[in-house]
Amino acid sequence: MKDKIAIVVQRYGLEINGGAELHARLLAEKLSAIYDIEIITTCAVEYQFWDNYYPEGIEVINDIKVRRFKTLKKDLKKFNRLSKFVRNLHKYGRQKLNLKNFPYLLFKKIKYNKKKFIFADWLEAQGPFSTDLTDFIKAEKDNYRAFIFFTYLYHPTNIGIKEVAEKSILIPTAHDEPQFYLDGYAQLFSCPEFIMYNTQTEKDFVEKVYPQSKKIKSDIAGIGFDDYDMAVTQLPEDFQAKKYFIYIGRIVEDKGCVMMIEYFRNFKKNHPECTDIKLVLVGKNSLDEKLTQADDIILTGFADDLLKNTLLKNACALIMPSFYESLSLITLEAMIMEIPVIVNRNCEVLYAHIEKSDTGKSFRNNSEFSEALLFYLKQNNKDLLTEGAKAKNYVLKNYSWNTVINKYDSVIKSL
Repeated sequence: MKDKIAIVVQRYGLEINGGAELHARLLAEKLSAIYDIEIITTCAVEYQFWDNYYPEGIEVINDIKVRRFKTLKKDLKKFNRLSKFVRNLHKYGRQKLNLKNFPYLLFKKIKYNKKKFIFADWLEAQGPFSTDLTDFIKAEKDNYRAFIFFTYLYHPTNIGIKEVAEKSILIPTAHDEPQFYLDGYAQLFSCPEFIMYNTQTEKDFVEKVYPQSKKIKSDIAGIGFDDYDMAVTQLPEDFQAKKYFIYIGRIVEDKGCVMMIEYFRNFKKNHPECTDIKLVLVGKNSLDEKLTQADDIILTGFADDLLKNTLLKNACALIMPSFYESLSLITLEAMIMEIPVIVNRNCEVLYAHIEKSDTGKSFRNNSEFSEALLFYLKQNNKDLLTEGAKAKNYVLKNYSWNTVINKYDSVIKSL
């Protein structure tokens, strides 16, 4: 009889294409060969309001048992107010007083003082907030050999992990963002029995901000790509782009999408010879329609794996404008499919992928963004094939499922 392992993640489903959620699903399906895997998650399909989309209870997805719990309604006004406080606490807390800024900065430091911030309120307001989920973990913890918690940010991880610390594995998916520096997360990074990082960059970052995490046993795993399904089909007949760059993921400002769109528009304005070039955005759009309504921007909405692969395979390059990533599955997917990647130079994880593979391009500003687009529009097929082969070899060499699963198996057996 297989030991039962719980994977706790904020959302779970075939329709959900967030990086951590996809990571959780892929890991669950691989671990199910040697363990009885059960997902503990919410009924939410989106992360802005966490509305209860899926029915509460148990369902089976790709032979994995998924146990869903309802979330409580999100107070958006409270969350927005607290989010502003978090951003300003981070912004002004890091600045040093001097003669020029003294009155203004002192006022801001007093106004946005961390003593005025209640971390528990932040966790609940941010969501997903489900007392039923965390109560279940507390009540049923003895029925599981281990608990794997995804993402440092959310309430289920921070509250649930306290109940099962001695048999917990934390996959933080952490990156440099204002929320990460909240004092309340210091307790989380003192709690788990084991931390499994996605990259060395993520590990170094976490241990720098929370030195106590160095005392916790850890390793670096990521995910595997050696059996990645690269099946493609024909582009849809109504697809209106012959040459295009592509972005795949959540279409939100936090992922750098507003900047990317502005840079792309400037590129088109300054290069009239590229009038037929499009920007294809794949995923749920949460931006103002005014930003995305244009002849040279195509919104596809959610795409299943076959359509996503097809759109990616036919693109000139994948653009990843995000400032914050802990791994970036879609970047690795593009690389294994031998499609060039253009990444935000300010994101260490993304930049490390192209530096270590000696492929791709990066940008820090509008000018470098345009240069990267022009580079791949002008590249000949021979050079593209050479670069693509190098990118694919990098992924296969560094991201093997056999290695990943052996690491998790070893950790679970040690708990």
